[in-house]
Amino acid sequence: MGESESATWEFYRHMPVYLSNGKRLGYAVEIGHAVDYIHVRQGRILTYDWYLPISVVRDVTGDGVFLDVDSAALRHNHWNVPAEEFLNRQGATPGYEYTSAADIPSYGDRDAVADAQRG
Repeated sequence: MGESESATWEFYRHMPVYLSNGKRLGYAVEIGHAVDYIHVRQGRILTYDWYLPISVVRDVTGDGVFLDVDSAALRHNHWNVPAEEFLNRQGATPGYEYTSAADIPSYGDRDAVADAQRG
């Protein structure tokens, strides 16, 4: 589908999203930036987030969003990691979205931080 057709699609939060084989992937979480990407959450207790380019959407109806890809394509394309364009529109700094205190061994240790800065 061309860009002019995708502009007429009406996404809404919690809209079901289906893979090319008809299995339900999850539901739409983020719709404000659906011009380029659609954020889909899979699961209820253990959840997975997918950041799908709008180009993989085959159709949008009252029944949900229908994709042109299967679950293997999701993993192969690493769509579980948000693209920089998606993060930039969210106001996030690429590369820092997954950093926590546990990722930095010297976090809170002033001597180790000072040593690292001295080289």
